[in-house]
Amino acid sequence: MKKFTLSLASLLLAFSGFSQAVQDSIKMGASYANEMYLKLEDGSRSTHAANSWHVGFATSAYSVAVVSNPGLPSPGMGQAGISISVYPNGDASTFASVDTTGFSTWPKLYNDSLDYEVGAFNQSTNGTQFDYGWGQYNSINHQITGDSLYIVKIGSDCYKFKIVSKAAGKYTFNYALISDNTEGTQVEINGSTDYATKNFVFFNFADGQVKDLELAGWDLWATKHYDWYGTTPNQVVTGILVNPKWDVATVNVGSGNQASHNDYSSANFVNKKNNIGSTYKSLNMQTFAWEVTDSKVYYLQNAAGDVWKLYPTSFSGSSTGETKFMKEHIAYAGVENVATQFVDVYPNPVENTATVVFEGKGATEIIVRNQMGQVVVAQSLASTSGITQHQLDLSNLTNGMYFVQINQNGSSIVKNIVKK
Repeated sequence: MKKFTLSLASLLLAFSGFSQAVQDSIKMGASYANEMYLKLEDGSRSTHAANSWHVGFATSAYSVAVVSNPGLPSPGMGQAGISISVYPNGDASTFASVDTTGFSTWPKLYNDSLDYEVGAFNQSTNGTQFDYGWGQYNSINHQITGDSLYIVKIGSDCYKFKIVSKAAGKYTFNYALISDNTEGTQVEINGSTDYATKNFVFFNFADGQVKDLELAGWDLWATKHYDWYGTTPNQVVTGILVNPKWDVATVNVGSGNQASHNDYSSANFVNKKNNIGSTYKSLNMQTFAWEVTDSKVYYLQNAAGDVWKLYPTSFSGSSTGETKFMKEHIAYAGVENVATQFVDVYPNPVENTATVVFEGKGATEIIVRNQMGQVVVAQSLASTSGITQHQLDLSNLTNGMYFVQINQNGSSIVKNIVKK
């Protein structure tokens, strides 16, 4: 057994900062058939078919955003499988009978490429202060009353759609196939209460179902979205969107410097959903292979002071739709000084049992992650003080590199260890 001797020199050598960069990935599946949400902290994720929803409603009581889904199967290059226009021959009161002759020539509506709050159904405004596209805000009763009728074409099916109102966080809307000469089906969705932990709740015209698809607390969303492609706007691209809770800074650090760069203090943070988007990758027209930038680092910062560093390492294209990237939690909310903490893990390499040595300062959580960032061991210890040794059973893990994270009082230190 190794004899442990604590010295000032060993303490200083042991401390390695907040965290260790680990590899993670987010993917959409073959032919980009899925969407995926990902949480950076624990690597949890959720996946659903990209064509499972058609419109999405912002759940916040203070939001009026209603978005469309660009991720539906596309009928042509750069075109979405959903096509939306305001009905030009009447208003919402003409719902029962509409004439779609000339639909292909009517102006089309798209989600804004930068802002979640400006969905396709928020675009058709008249420019006045309280017009939100699909409806008008009433400052007396604080409700929004729908005033627009939309034609929504999905594949070969054509629907009429009007949002009747949003009151106290509840949306009421009607929809029907064009051939249905009635007021159609009325649906109510209470977004702000029934889906309070989500940004959007979704609806599918084809099956008439409300879809609760978001992973609560997600950070990244791999999906198709509207953006510029070259000099052309409103094109459907495949990329990674960022949760609106994060401000993002894109820093050009020079080729090959992504791993070593950590200075975000002077970076320009902005709140745009497509800060990562699709521009981290490009198709080499000589080799027809996808390439990712080796000179950009993305820093994500929230209001509490958490900061994550990300940079991509590969993109597989339509074979799996997978983007691999390195992630590192480089600043923690409310942490002032973690340099007084001491952590050591031995033996290293380890066969079955590792000893974790740390300076106890209260309740302690020990988490072991693999190179994908997935949690493979998690243990919680009662309050400790002074130099503490804890035995960690790693016998069930396969050989390879792992990251041992010790959390105390809101701070964290990570050590690398090799299982042999």
